[in-house]
Amino acid sequence: MLPLVLGAQQCPSVLDPAVEPRLACFVDATPACPPDRRYCVGLQLHLADGAEQTPAWMAAELEHAFKLFAPADVGFTVVGIDAISAEFAVMHTADQRDEVGRQQFTRGVIHVYLVAQLDDVDIPGAQIRGVHWRQRSNTDKRWIILSQIGSNVVMAHELGHFFGLPHSRYTDSIMNKRPREQPPWDARVFVPQELEIVLKQRDAMLRDGSLETISSPR
Repeated sequence: MLPLVLGAQQCPSVLDPAVEPRLACFVDATPACPPDRRYCVGLQLHLADGAEQTPAWMAAELEHAFKLFAPADVGFTVVGIDAISAEFAVMHTADQRDEVGRQQFTRGVIHVYLVAQLDDVDIPGAQIRGVHWRQRSNTDKRWIILSQIGSNVVMAHELGHFFGLPHSRYTDSIMNKRPREQPPWDARVFVPQELEIVLKQRDAMLRDGSLETISSPR
């Protein structure tokens, strides 16, 4: 079972009393959208049985995403969480990446799957920390998968992909994966050229209903 930082008594779900106590803290003990953000986007979490992410882990991911998306006036808040089968705890194949979100996908929010291990489907034996994944039979369906080995910058990087960014070679960019010591990961940002893309994609997704802005429930 997932070890929680906070007990169920400290985290009654404000959204749905039926939410399992072991999951409620992911809703109640993570930060909501900063109040100064014009656009608040919901994150629907799905936690694989056997994965070890904690509410504190998710809170760190959110705080860094707040920092990077501030110039786009975008914030994020966890709007719900459910448990998914242990068969998805270790993601070996592209088929698993397709299947994990096939039935649960909905428009309007960003679905984020938390797993124990995420294998690189292109390099046998290698693991990755996160991925922005499009279902191969219907690329309009897409979601983010995060491994428990990911640092606090990984979700922000994958959200960058969700908002239209490819990998880049800009030195200061969080979308640049080339090995280098400077700037450190925590100091990397969306450079102006990337921010322009993020703004356009933000507006396009809001127009077509791929994303919806919400009032923070907390």
